[in-house]
Amino acid sequence: MSALSDDAIRKVFVELQAKYVASTQQLNTVKAQIQAKQRDRKMAELTRRELDSLDADTKTYKPVGKMFVQTPLSEMKQQYVERIKDSDDKIQQLEKSQKYWDRAALDAQSNLKDILQGPRTM
Repeated sequence: MSALSDDAIRKVFVELQAKYVASTQQLNTVKAQIQAKQRDRKMAELTRRELDSLDADTKTYKPVGKMFVQTPLSEMKQQYVERIKDSDDKIQQLEKSQKYWDRAALDAQSNLKDILQGPRTM
């Protein structure tokens, strides 16, 4: 009877360990995505600020592949405002995902501790 319970405990332990590793990997991936989106948002914000400082009659050019296309200043400003808004939305979604994976990793870790510290006698 004891060997069966040890095998069951070992199986649950391995499953929880795999869940913990997967949750931690997902958490690290989401953190990297958040940092990338924050960097993109910051660059868009800085570019928008520079565009705000330009005169209304300044010629602006938008990069398209290997070429540049002349674009009205107001349109360029609007594109960067939208890019900032999209980045903010994506960051909020990623932060929710980060909380989920963080909670999943903590739950798996606490379950692993419970298994390791729990009594095995029956």
